[in-house]
Amino acid sequence: MHVPMGTDILGIGLTGKHLTELERRMLRENTPYAVVLFGRNIGTADELLELVREVKSLAGNKPPLFMIDEEGGRVDRLRHILPGLPSAEAFAEGADSGRLAEWSGKVIGMALRFFDIEVDLAPVVDIRGDTATKGLERRTFGSDPETVVDLAGRFMRGLHASGTASCPKHWPGIGLGSGDPHYGAAVIDAPLEQLLKHEIVPFARLGEEAGAIMIGHGTYPRIEDGPATLSWRITTDLLRNAISFDGLAVSDDMEMHAVSDIGSYEEISERALMAGNDAILFCSHIERVPDLQRFLRARVEEDANVRARFEEAKRRCETYRAHCQRLRAFAPAPASFDDVVAETARFVEEFTRSRPEGAVAPEGERRREPRTGKTGREEWT
Repeated sequence: MHVPMGTDILGIGLTGKHLTELERRMLRENTPYAVVLFGRNIGTADELLELVREVKSLAGNKPPLFMIDEEGGRVDRLRHILPGLPSAEAFAEGADSGRLAEWSGKVIGMALRFFDIEVDLAPVVDIRGDTATKGLERRTFGSDPETVVDLAGRFMRGLHASGTASCPKHWPGIGLGSGDPHYGAAVIDAPLEQLLKHEIVPFARLGEEAGAIMIGHGTYPRIEDGPATLSWRITTDLLRNAISFDGLAVSDDMEMHAVSDIGSYEEISERALMAGNDAILFCSHIERVPDLQRFLRARVEEDANVRARFEEAKRRCETYRAHCQRLRAFAPAPASFDDVVAETARFVEEFTRSRPEGAVAPEGERRREPRTGKTGREEWT
């Protein structure tokens, strides 16, 4: 069987604000499904526009989708070029939370649409526990399913109204996690019955509307050992059957330690695919991507089961691409970056007025700088 050169299901990260020669060659010769942007890629507004433009021009007829984690608060990739945006948790702390959550989504969607970025890897729909899971501080909309469904849903519809697609995360919920999956195992010691009645509710209510769900790296020992991204029981059986989701399953970054410590990139990529992930993200070590693409291509050629799963994943990838295109068709890009900045400033001013008297969002909530992980390869926040 002939398998196209491009594997079509990988999402990759870029090293900086400008393309390297290696990156240019890879984009020309073996275009990935997606490019995920981080703070390290965001310079000036003009630099970001040029980066996205160059990537798409190199990739030919089917350029990669651009994805970014732009939540507001401590995960605010555009923090150096736009007024600082509030965290998800902040909306429920003041008045008019629903309208402001939707406006926040519209502002972020407007900015991403201007920069030709198709997908916001948001909203977070994890449900906050009694204490915030490390890595989720102030990133959750509430501590009960209905609040999360309401506010995250409004944020998501704001994105869509601006022509930007969404991707709720982190299936099936890491709000009760024992740790931060960026740096190690995050154990959610809850029975399946609780997950179905509580943690999974926002995914069940919002997933089809979003068209995509991000699979988290949480470990659920009462269901299966190991992270959800490598679990067929969680990523296929539970996702596809328990809530009847037929959209795109996007893995969280496979270079996070909760999963990357388990095996080689090649091993965990195949395991993630066979578990049910459709788009698989490797966001830091781009120099390893060509070998990873060759490995996946070989496995598709030689194993009928891998090939069948790969074709299913490709179908979902292309369905989601068409969904992104439909959203964009009804929302032209803003005329100028000044328009984006002005609308963001209006939103931030009104949001600030809605806050209780004396309430101040901690500066660190929206100005947290990237930290270095154990291997020096991470830049997740």
